[in-house]
Amino acid sequence: MLVTLDGMAQLNRGLQGIGNRFGSRGGGSGGQKDSLHHRTGKEDSITINYRYLDSSRYQKFDSSINDFNKKFLIPADYLFLGNTGSAAKSLIFSPTMKAGWDAGFHSYDIYRMKTETARFFSTTRPYTELGYLIGSKSEQVVHALHTQNINPNWNFAFQYRLVNAPGFFKNQNTSQSNFQLTSYYQSPLRRYHLFFILANNKIQASENGGIRNESDLDDVATYKDRSTVRVFLGPVRPGAINPLSSKVTTGTKYKLSSFLLRQQYDLGKKDSTVTDSTVVYLFYPKLRLEHTFQLNSYTYRFEDGSIDPYNDTNFYRPFYNFLAMPATYSVQDKWNEIVNDFSVYQFPDAKNPQQFFKVGASLQNLKGTFDASVANYFNTWAHAEYRNKTRNQKWDVEANGELYFTGLNAGDYNAYGSLKRYVSKQVGYLQVGVQNINRTPYLFSIQ
Repeated sequence: MLVTLDGMAQLNRGLQGIGNRFGSRGGGSGGQKDSLHHRTGKEDSITINYRYLDSSRYQKFDSSINDFNKKFLIPADYLFLGNTGSAAKSLIFSPTMKAGWDAGFHSYDIYRMKTETARFFSTTRPYTELGYLIGSKSEQVVHALHTQNINPNWNFAFQYRLVNAPGFFKNQNTSQSNFQLTSYYQSPLRRYHLFFILANNKIQASENGGIRNESDLDDVATYKDRSTVRVFLGPVRPGAINPLSSKVTTGTKYKLSSFLLRQQYDLGKKDSTVTDSTVVYLFYPKLRLEHTFQLNSYTYRFEDGSIDPYNDTNFYRPFYNFLAMPATYSVQDKWNEIVNDFSVYQFPDAKNPQQFFKVGASLQNLKGTFDASVANYFNTWAHAEYRNKTRNQKWDVEANGELYFTGLNAGDYNAYGSLKRYVSKQVGYLQVGVQNINRTPYLFSIQ
């Protein structure tokens, strides 16, 4: 939540007025100007806004409490396994509206820091946001955000989040550590733009396979402490709860990292304006050349490092038809992805950067490493887009599409169209749209 010190600014102006009134009287220091006289009220304020990677519209922080549930990691319309950081899914039908390759693991998507949601800031002063949430059973969520402008044309931001939740039942603990670094640079002449994203997500969640006997929940005398209720998977005697770390012996372990570098160069009409002997350069683009490079790594792993005869007989054998179990068991899918994209923008109205045509082509290289095999794939596709946010800020048109020509996902496509109209301050916006997708099924594993 962003808080500006408007009250301090008003106090400064009030003291300034008092100083002026008393300064007009006689006295030893009455003829001198108080230092508060030069205050403008802006000394204790900050101007900060942000934008997303594929949007040219700057937004401001929402300091209202109408959507306070967004401050919590798990959305209000999601169902989860009862512990912060555990697997979750939406109660509302929400299919994956994305064409092309997908590994298919989405149970922990709400906890990830993604390139699609990375924010690029512009601020007049360094800004830091800290958050700490503590719950029962030593559950805690730590959040930190810091951003500042190195110079007027260059900003960086760093975001970090830690989730540590032991849970109420045995082998239910979760441990997550995520960070994201973003940076945006614009040349002084406003021709060259650079976007940089580096994100890393380490997600761990224990799996206990469920409670052995549901009647144990009613035996309050024996199982007053729910962490002693018998479960199918995990150590019989888990380690002590540590609020600073949480070891996952049996469960899901994801390691997801993303690197993105986008460069843009504009061709068009340059201009400038002079204010107080300062030259402010302006540039109105007509054509934009863009190259985006992405390097991503995805590791999805399940590991059981504490298998006993009871697990073998009552869990893996009946549910998964395993005839024999080793002392430890693990299965893993690992994907490495490289994407190169080249796009061209055309701006019909040079003074309206939110109206443009965009066409481009992408090449994707994939390498999948599984327990017993390695596979290499590729994809090529073309994409086009049109956007128009009118100058009167009332109409918003968006249309885009992509078609996969060759490779693993040849034939996949995505078509989207939207028309939005601002009605009034009381009503808000009215939006209609359509979307159609054809996609290849998920690739969980190839053995």
